[in-house]
Order: sequence, then C-alpha cells, then structure tokens
Amino acid sequence: MKRTSVTLLAGAFLSANPAVAMDIETYKDVANATIKSIKRGKVRNIDKLIDRQKRLIRLAIEGALIYADANPADAKMIHLTVLNSHRMQRMSLEEIEREWHAGGYLRTHGIDMDQFTEMDVQKSYLDTIVHPATAIIALKQYKKSKDPALLEQVQDELTEVVQHVDQLR
Repeated sequence: MKRTSVTLLAGAFLSANPAVAMDIETYKDVANATIKSIKRGKVRNIDKLIDRQKRLIRLAIEGALIYADANPADAKMIHLTVLNSHRMQRMSLEEIEREWHAGGYLRTHGIDMDQFTEMDVQKSYLDTIVHPATAIIALKQYKKSKDPALLEQVQDELTEVVQHVDQLR
C-alpha cells in the first residue's frame, strides 16, 4: 500500500490539530443517543440515525490514524480498515460479518485477527469503524423492511462498540 494514498486520506479526516486523540466522550455520546432513540422507539428519522453512525466513523478514523502513526506494527490493519470504511457501508450484513467482523478481508492481506483479543487496542480501533458501518447497513435495511430485528442489531452493535471505546482511554 502506498503511504501517500493513506496520508492524503488521513488529511481529509483529521482535525486541524492532529495531536488530539480520538474524542471518546463524543463518540460514546453519539452512540448512546442512537441506542436511547431505539430503546424509546423513536426511530422515525432513519437518515438522522445513519448520519450519527457516519459521525462515529469519522471520529473513529481520526483516532485510528493517530494510533497507526504511533504504532507502525498495526498501521497496515488500521489503514486497510480506514480505506475500506466507505465500501463497508455498502455491503450486506452477511458480507460485513464475513469480511470485517470475522476478519476475512484482513486475512487476505496477511493479517490474522485471531491474534487479537476483543479488547486489544488495535482491535478496538477497528471495531469503532466496523460496528457503526454495520449499524448503517442495518438501518438502511430497516428503512425498507421495518423489521424490528434490524433495530435490535443496531442497538447490539453500538452497545458492543461502546465497550471497545472504553479500552482506548
């Protein structure tokens, strides 16, 4: 992978002060706001919930790229995740499960996700991108089908990722 393409992409996502780490509190607030909306049954504006997930991904990318710069051994995994963050959102639930939750995509690039535990920092950064992307897919499907199981999945994805975010403190 060319470093210049990742650097250009990073420039599009990083704040003016790249020394600032991931905004964990904002990330948790946005994720919890979505969870709260679902629990209350206030899901009339699906596009607003999708926008919240996109905000989570942007926040995660900022932190992940800073982490990758400071941890070169994990940079390839982080960069592949960031570079695929938009493509993830267009996958089916089955595809994102196979390729990202189960590590299939990274495995094809020489990264074995089995070497990480669920609470390792690098895995947590990956999940701060993958879980909101999965939530976006489920919300888009819910918009069409109104299947309440999809909202339950969104809630589960975000509840899990909030636990991962706590590992990044």
